[in-house]
Amino acid sequence: MSQKDNIAAPIQYNTTLNPVLWDNDRLKSEVRGALIRMAQDFKEYVGVPFRVLDVVITGGNVNYIYTPKSDIDLHLIADFDSVQCDREVAELFDTKRLLYKRDYDLSIHNVPVELYIEDHRMPAVSAGSYSVAKDQWISKPAKNMPQYNEEELAHWVTIWKKVLGHAVRTGDLQTCRKAVQLLRTYRKKGLATPPREFSIPNLVYKSLRNDDTLKSITIFIDRLHDQELSI
Repeated sequence: MSQKDNIAAPIQYNTTLNPVLWDNDRLKSEVRGALIRMAQDFKEYVGVPFRVLDVVITGGNVNYIYTPKSDIDLHLIADFDSVQCDREVAELFDTKRLLYKRDYDLSIHNVPVELYIEDHRMPAVSAGSYSVAKDQWISKPAKNMPQYNEEELAHWVTIWKKVLGHAVRTGDLQTCRKAVQLLRTYRKKGLATPPREFSIPNLVYKSLRNDDTLKSITIFIDRLHDQELSI
């Protein structure tokens, strides 16, 4: 049995967009309405005035490669120059994003929604992206299964499982957090390369998410955090 037989498939190809969210290639009206309400609520939660230029969704559910564990990435495209605050703007928005995620568990028909605020000068790039605000495609996904090197994917999934497994075995909160942050940085760098969401780093992340490796270490981190604060 080869390494690739032991890893979870990072993506799957579907002949249609997710019918839970889409009516052919148009976003369902109730889905669009819910996403707009979420974006408005998140903007209010941030607590710092800023100008939203667009509200965009990206990711597997805006493509033909969604799986049962794919979420919806909801991006508020903002003018960072419009923000008046004493902190670095990107850091502020990312902190608020994490706090919002902790406080609220949002979904649409059981599809999780992840919220982000992006600088309009550096928007998220995806094979499929749809403007919720304008109710139109920014870039339509191709109806073909993307190709990637399965052996290379299996190699890196195996390495990252060892890294995350070692972190868990230390039983140290900061070590576990650092391992997960390294994985996210690895993914982010992959998304910045031409293959973007089909880059090996992003596919590695998706595979580890789909086999619950990421879920397991996240739960473990939460448990360690509780223990550290308790007496």
